[in-house]
Amino acid sequence: MKIVISLLAAAVLIGSGVMLYLVKQGAALRPAGVIAPTEIGTAPELIAKSIALRLFPDFQTAKNVIWYMGVEDEPFTHIPENVLSHYQTNSKPSFFDLRKALQTNCAENCWYVQVLNAPLPAELAQKIKTEPSVEIYVQYFERGEEVSELCETEKILELKCVRPVSVREVRKKMKTPAPYFFMRRYLDSQFYLFIENQSNL
Repeated sequence: MKIVISLLAAAVLIGSGVMLYLVKQGAALRPAGVIAPTEIGTAPELIAKSIALRLFPDFQTAKNVIWYMGVEDEPFTHIPENVLSHYQTNSKPSFFDLRKALQTNCAENCWYVQVLNAPLPAELAQKIKTEPSVEIYVQYFERGEEVSELCETEKILELKCVRPVSVREVRKKMKTPAPYFFMRRYLDSQFYLFIENQSNL
């Protein structure tokens, strides 16, 4: 297990070095695929299972996992808890819902849930800067949304630009009118789960 963790840490360092080099050379960084566009269908628990499987190595090496929730509808508001139930490991992480309480007394193997664009408690914000952490942003998307001129020219994408750029890159893979979900990775430790807004379908 220690060898696997060491290899993953080395890969993260190499990836970070490559990204910094590309940015300095003027290349724009774009999100990479983690979960391909998949129909949600009648079993939305597929989202949680897919995340638990694909992010298992990242969950294993992270001391902190922060979920930023930008969805309001059932059952999507419970994705972090559902992922945790599918996460097969000997020791389950401690779970804190910051939408309900600010308790953050946790040393490691900690999962937090926060509202998208809401600030983290100061001690947690400092903690994720110095410890291996994973950030997962959960948002709705519209299939037809366009990429603004500002997002076209950004070298390192801001949060508001990751979604339209990602949607444009996967749009052709959505072959049916049914609602889809997909996940992209950005800057090594940031993951973006996009769920199609079904109210407009």
